[in-house]
Amino acid sequence: MTRPGSCLNPLTRFQEKGGYVEGIYPVKEFHAVLRRERARSDRTGGRLSLIIFDMGDRHTDQTAARRLAHILTQRMRSIDEMGWFDTWRLGVVLPDTPAEGASKLANDICQKFTIKNKMVFPIFKIYTYPSDWLPGFKENPPNHPSVKTDLDGSVPSATQSDKAKILNCNSLIEGLEPLLVKQMPAWKRGIDILGSVFGLVLLFPVFLLISIVIKIVSPGPVFFKQKRVGYLGKPFNCLKFRTMHPNANSFAYEQHLSECINSDNPFNKLDNDDSRIMPFGKLLRKTSLDEVPQLLNVLRGEMSLVGPRPDVPYSVQRYTQWHHNRLDTFPGLTGLWQVSGKNRTTFKEMIRLDITYTQQRSFWLDFKILLKTVPVIITQAFDSLLKRKDEEHAYI
Repeated sequence: MTRPGSCLNPLTRFQEKGGYVEGIYPVKEFHAVLRRERARSDRTGGRLSLIIFDMGDRHTDQTAARRLAHILTQRMRSIDEMGWFDTWRLGVVLPDTPAEGASKLANDICQKFTIKNKMVFPIFKIYTYPSDWLPGFKENPPNHPSVKTDLDGSVPSATQSDKAKILNCNSLIEGLEPLLVKQMPAWKRGIDILGSVFGLVLLFPVFLLISIVIKIVSPGPVFFKQKRVGYLGKPFNCLKFRTMHPNANSFAYEQHLSECINSDNPFNKLDNDDSRIMPFGKLLRKTSLDEVPQLLNVLRGEMSLVGPRPDVPYSVQRYTQWHHNRLDTFPGLTGLWQVSGKNRTTFKEMIRLDITYTQQRSFWLDFKILLKTVPVIITQAFDSLLKRKDEEHAYI
């Protein structure tokens, strides 16, 4: 594949011969349009769809690209935008448009697509935002309608216009998020592997000691597996040292979480008054030692050393649309929120800090966060100890 924006783009080659097709963004600008429209969708809560037409390879006839651009220009609304998604794929952004509307437009374009009086059927793909995994999106993305065929599998002449639907019947509608997010850079994955292996080896004695203590103070397993929501909403089993009694009810915590999400109260835990916590459990939670097993999640590629904390499904179900931007990167052991106040911040402040990290992620930002993490944990544990002593004195 030729690099995006190269001179081999069919319309670019045409332009070099003296012609010009207006209203088509180059690759970089088109992706900026996508990001802008996603932000608009987050603000308004509206639907956003993207149709990508595959123009083939370097041997693609320039006439096909020009003809498609001409038809799209005639069919687009004033709020729609057209541009090159990459070197050989032409995209159309459709604000305030559900998947059904995008599917109808794509099929209409295919029915009108002829070159030299010969019908041609472009390959297209439809992406929608927010994806169907998001809470509140109950509708099922429509598949392209089935088309009747002859016994030999050919399309009857009366339904030639439906060839486009058959050609694209496997192009199921997908979520737009994977096209909008930054992929994990190689340096970050490399640091995750090295850091998790080093941490597991270094902390093995701590692993062993904590495991023995847990087995002594409470019957049940050493590790606690909990379903969490990770990168782009993909669920995974997050590992922790067990700090609560077996079969502890989570209803109280869910209520507390709901109150934090719907208010401006500090987003803190219920540890001080939580009877579900077993002996020695509070110490593990205050020092974050209960999260050390998540180094295994990092090694498996489900988490990163630095990133937003992975949230539980019942919390994600309460997210509004813009909150899901925090899922644009892999969850982490530590992150910008953890070193920026954590329990003193509100839920909305946590979300904004996590989104800031996803947008500004860099090697140096990860490095700074990792350097700050240990001092923050020590300070947090010390503050918690002082607070507990003050409460004991006040009670006396």
